[in-house]
Amino acid sequence: MADDAPFPEPDDAARSGAGSASWEPYQSPQGSRGGALRLLRRYAFSITAGTIALAIGLLIYFAPTRLTPDPGALPTADDEPTSTLSVDSQPPGAVVIVGADTAGVTPIDNHPLPPGTYLVTIDRADYGSRDTVITLSAGQSAALSPRFSRDESAVAAQGQAAARSQGSAPAGLSSGEPSPSSPSPSPPGPGDETPGSASDGPAASSRSDPSTAPAGGDIAPVTGTLVLRATPDRATVALDGEEVGATPATLTEVTTGTYAVTFSRPGHKTVTRRVDVSATDTATVTATLKRRTGHLRVLVRPWGSIYINDQRRAENSDVWYDTTLPAGPYTITARHPALGETSRPVTVAPQDTQSVVVDLREQ
Repeated sequence: MADDAPFPEPDDAARSGAGSASWEPYQSPQGSRGGALRLLRRYAFSITAGTIALAIGLLIYFAPTRLTPDPGALPTADDEPTSTLSVDSQPPGAVVIVGADTAGVTPIDNHPLPPGTYLVTIDRADYGSRDTVITLSAGQSAALSPRFSRDESAVAAQGQAAARSQGSAPAGLSSGEPSPSSPSPSPPGPGDETPGSASDGPAASSRSDPSTAPAGGDIAPVTGTLVLRATPDRATVALDGEEVGATPATLTEVTTGTYAVTFSRPGHKTVTRRVDVSATDTATVTATLKRRTGHLRVLVRPWGSIYINDQRRAENSDVWYDTTLPAGPYTITARHPALGETSRPVTVAPQDTQSVVVDLREQ
């Protein structure tokens, strides 16, 4: 007979009283201990499958590619649309700087930019530069069309030789030598030697040898004196495009008339002056030659004071510092009270813009 047969014990029947039919079933200790094991055996497959499915789901959700996406991955259709910037300057050939990066030379079409606010600098050699702040939203396209005009005072006078009379001559040329600006006389042909020809007239004999000219046909040119000075010295001087020496200089026997005097020196701007030479007065022409300059832009991150050749130019600045300097080498130093200082050499080129970004957090 099985151990768990539902029969009352004699003691239980005695305690229940005579004639009582109540009794308690017998519970085997082994049967109560094996119930949980039987439950686990019955649902072992379902529990295992559920645990595996939960683990796979957690791995997929917390995958590294999901938590830290690849910054170099290409944008998808769900990403923010890129903004664009187009720049077309007149005249073209201007350098475009967006923030701290050079975007290129105009014309520029649809340069991609993330949405945000930018400082756009457009610089054209010999014309100057312009700064513009633009704000681009997602998918917005902006277009800039700056117009530059050349500084009228920097344009040298040209074509003065054509306006001078054919009979004038630069300093150092005698009356018997032809002027460089006048055409040389053609060699006489056989027919020109006959008496009464046009070659015997005063116009043809005015620059001929006095010994062979007819009486009264040779007219000596009227000359004057011209004094030339420049700062700094040793500037090359040209009269109507013909080089005549270096400053300081005094030219005698300069044929009277109006001249364009050009002063030039390496590393300096060329200066042109106009002068009238007469026989009664000494004409003096002076010029100050300015050194050729370039443009320098400096940005300190996160912020700091800016020094150029140990001379403080900006204090606690976090924006672009712009200045014009003579062409040549310089040392830029950025100082921060907590991050220290960093120095960088830079060379400013004539008629060019040099942009320097100094990040004090990188040292």
